[in-house]
Amino acid sequence: MIRALAPLGVMARFKASRVVALVVPLAWIACDNPKPIAPFDAGTTIETTSASHAVPAASYPMPDRPVPKESPTVGIYAPLEVQQKAITYMAAMAAPHPDDPFVDDEFVKSFADRMKPIVTSMDRGSASEKTKEEKVDVIGGGRRIDLTFVLGCEAETPAHAVGSLGMGLNVLHDHGILVVACHDARAQCLQSTRDTTDILCTQAPRHH
Repeated sequence: MIRALAPLGVMARFKASRVVALVVPLAWIACDNPKPIAPFDAGTTIETTSASHAVPAASYPMPDRPVPKESPTVGIYAPLEVQQKAITYMAAMAAPHPDDPFVDDEFVKSFADRMKPIVTSMDRGSASEKTKEEKVDVIGGGRRIDLTFVLGCEAETPAHAVGSLGMGLNVLHDHGILVVACHDARAQCLQSTRDTTDILCTQAPRHH
């Protein structure tokens, strides 16, 4: 039987369709990500974050401590490197982080005023010296409160002073205060309100 030959145009289109049919699967295999696309769930919520609305990290790194928390005092004869670390760390303790509350000026003023009789009651110095030395200073726009004693500044002193008002350190942090510090003729100690276990003391006479 003699078969009729298909027109050349029809044969060309048939060959081209076979080539396309072969190329498409090969292209799928050769792509960088051959995994099939998961079906889209209409109930799925897609979260998008822009740079202007980025959520800040939950915590921010602090410099290396000069001494461990278990022994929080830097001695007056500590190596220079350790003393320099102490200076850097103390500055960082009172430096605000993006997630710290703003300073509540009215609260800070009220707190400082209420601290004055507490300092007097805790100070172990003589009455005459107390009159000259005792004071409460607001430092760094309210980020740090300094309690100056004649005698009696120790690692636990700032927390005890705050506790005498019946409040915790977290209350101070909520109002923007980051550090409560004490000073006397022998030492200074800084108590963080962000981390209540973070205390750092240095032994040195205060400068008048």
